[in-house]
Amino acid sequence: MKIVIDLTSLADNFSGIERMALNITKELLAINVEYTYQLYFKREVYPEFLEYQKDSRVECIVLPQKSKLWFYQVTLFLVFVRSDADVFFFPAFPPPFFLRKKNMISTIQDMGCWDCPKTMKKHMMAYFRLMYWKCAWSSWKIVTISEFSKNRILKYLKAAENKVEVVYLGVSPEMFDCSSRDWERIREKYRLPKKYMMCLSTLEPRKNMAFLVDVYCSLSKSEKNGCSLVLSGRKGWKMEHFLKKIPEMKKKGVYITDYVENKDLPLLYQHAEFFVFTSLYEGFGIPPLEAMAVGCPVVCSDIDVAKEILGDKVIYFRSNDRESLKSVLVRCLNGKEKFPSKNRLIDYSRRFTYREAAEKMKVLFEKIK
Repeated sequence: MKIVIDLTSLADNFSGIERMALNITKELLAINVEYTYQLYFKREVYPEFLEYQKDSRVECIVLPQKSKLWFYQVTLFLVFVRSDADVFFFPAFPPPFFLRKKNMISTIQDMGCWDCPKTMKKHMMAYFRLMYWKCAWSSWKIVTISEFSKNRILKYLKAAENKVEVVYLGVSPEMFDCSSRDWERIREKYRLPKKYMMCLSTLEPRKNMAFLVDVYCSLSKSEKNGCSLVLSGRKGWKMEHFLKKIPEMKKKGVYITDYVENKDLPLLYQHAEFFVFTSLYEGFGIPPLEAMAVGCPVVCSDIDVAKEILGDKVIYFRSNDRESLKSVLVRCLNGKEKFPSKNRLIDYSRRFTYREAAEKMKVLFEKIK
């Protein structure tokens, strides 16, 4: 069986979507020794796949890019339409609009373009609505990352229920390892305070970081108990007004690290007093599980998908409710909130693996024969 996997998104901003594509593909290569693979990259082979160029089962194909829209809708179309592969897997973004293959498996992580359109630019909202609609009728299967997202897909796209498969995300193995890193060097690298709570996500409206900053800054000195707030993550869209306030926020104990390298993340999680996740909307929400992987307690908004994925292992506050979050933060900062034990958090996070996700994808590939 020949399997085509579109990994061209790895050349762009690396977020949860790209991490899923990377890790599922690596695990598929590890467990699917009987299949052959064509991996497609943009501009160059992604570094973590260089070793596979010596593997007779794997062909790494690099495509040039000029215009981004032209690349995804024309360049990829012309390449894939001529392919005789048995399976076409798109683990990050939808296939080209005009591609018609009966053996396509597309991924839709969430339905934010319908559920929270105001957090997106209008042209991107329209683009994803169109592409997801096309996925619903042209793909053999749609893979999504939670039961919550599956229900939203069924609602908006009217897809048949047996067409949508749920494949949970996993915690990357490196997130469990803090032993070989020099904490003082990393603390200096990101200019971190000695005592802090942490939030990590892309800086975009639906992650609700401005809300978190506002609530934190409203706390009195005694309520903060010497604890700063660290925000980490790459810059997204519609956050220009928020970013202009960075100098003012620093004066109130808010630190912004920008993008944090994966190899450094476990120690940032481990040394935080607790992790705060204020997102208004998620398809899955991997950062809380990553924090739990090193035993870091989590405070999270009570959105439906968080309850599905995190269960009773976190402290919830009412989503977007100032007084609810303030009350929870004050209790946590002053030792009045009882978190689950470190070992319980680590054990729970280990249930989510990309090996299991790859096994589920392998089953789908075999059904398409």
